Amino acid sequence: MEVMTDNPEQNHARLPKPERGTQLELVTETFAFEGKAVARREDGYVIFVEGALANEKITVEIVKAKGNFADARLLKVLEPSADRRKPICVDFGVCGGCSLLHMNYDAQLFWKKQQVKEIFERIGKLHDPPILDTIGAPGHEYHYRNKMEFSFSEERWLLPEEIASGDVADRFALGLHVRGRYDRVIDTAFCHISYPLANRILELTRTFSGDHKLRVFDADKRPEGLLRFLVIRNSHSTGEVMVNFVTSHYDEHVMEAYARLLRKEIPEVTTLINNINSKRAQIAVGEKEYVIFGSGVISDKIGNAEYRISANSFFQTNTRQAEVLYKVGADFADLQTEDTLWDLYCGAGTITLFAAPRVTSVLGIELSESAIADAHANAERNGFSNVDFVSSDLRKALLSPDLLSKYGKPDVLIIDPPRSGMHADVVREILELAPERISYISCNPATQARDIELMSEKYSVEALQPVDMFPQTWHIECVAKLRRKELA
Repeated sequence: MEVMTDNPEQNHARLPKPERGTQLELVTETFAFEGKAVARREDGYVIFVEGALANEKITVEIVKAKGNFADARLLKVLEPSADRRKPICVDFGVCGGCSLLHMNYDAQLFWKKQQVKEIFERIGKLHDPPILDTIGAPGHEYHYRNKMEFSFSEERWLLPEEIASGDVADRFALGLHVRGRYDRVIDTAFCHISYPLANRILELTRTFSGDHKLRVFDADKRPEGLLRFLVIRNSHSTGEVMVNFVTSHYDEHVMEAYARLLRKEIPEVTTLINNINSKRAQIAVGEKEYVIFGSGVISDKIGNAEYRISANSFFQTNTRQAEVLYKVGADFADLQTEDTLWDLYCGAGTITLFAAPRVTSVLGIELSESAIADAHANAERNGFSNVDFVSSDLRKALLSPDLLSKYGKPDVLIIDPPRSGMHADVVREILELAPERISYISCNPATQARDIELMSEKYSVEALQPVDMFPQTWHIECVAKLRRKELA
């Protein structure tokens, strides 16, 4: 990553890079992507500071320095920004979940818009990008997540006062990971962005594990250990709640005791699952699944479509804002009743089904065969007759004669790729396919801007709409409205 100032003389007269541990007093100028404030040394050398906001006077300590920029740790805020507020979470700054709890929500929306604008100027090479104000979630800034994954550990992250006292015999933890550390877990007492009931389930499970003296699985240190993950999902539309207790092996007595306690203390839980992951990989997906009580699934709705969600299904983690995002995506596609629509990277078909009532036909294309199986089931469950799904590598699918002869050339595309964006071969195929309109949804504006710049010879950007899917974090969703230039 190369960072230069706008002043050539400053770049020429740059001082040596600061040493690790150097303390500096700085004034921050702006707020960058991934939740860091930007300050400059007197020679223009750029310093990124996590935990600081724009327009603050601060003291920092250099953590890592490269030729053109450094990362620093915030030591003290000398003159706070008007956007700064007191974080409501005791784990703020340590937990990897929320990075913007110290910033007023209106400011979060402002800076997310600014970051998308700067990314499209720098990477997308757009002068004065047509960006709209960020669509926020007023009144729903907290408790919006419908899925929480908590980890068990016997190497709990220690607080400074615990280290100083030397009283660290009990290192058990059930909670979220320390920011940037996958080997350390915070003993989370309360998460402010999770569904409120999840915090009660979290505390109940922690107490249950201690009362039954259950050990945490570690492939090297404790292969006989049982505990791995606690995954909690809830339905926004039906109120159903799923608990997925992930363990290294099946223990009938433990699960029966846990089920009795859960049903007695938290009767709102509608189904309990036990996923078994006996492998070394630290993932909450098991090779075997036991349904302890209930149906083993919950259902939720986005738009008018209902989705069956199993323990390992993908589903948007903010149901309310997902519907907002999909509406923007469909609106930006300017869908017409006579349109043939293709939904690329369709996953389990949530966007496909959301858009289906507005067009003649829609085809979802996705590499994952299991996701396509879920998509077919979702379409059948909701009675859609104008949709179909294909499992295929997009680098080979779009110009396939078989595909084009069966489904016809699309009038419009909706694209929602992973964070890495589209492969260059997919971009080339889209340019050759040349649909009239494209609605490009992305969780990473940097790769989105890169892809759109590659399409700039043939497509113009008519609008950019940031959507805040994850309040209190630096993550940004953005929808780009593209139109073929000769039709613009």
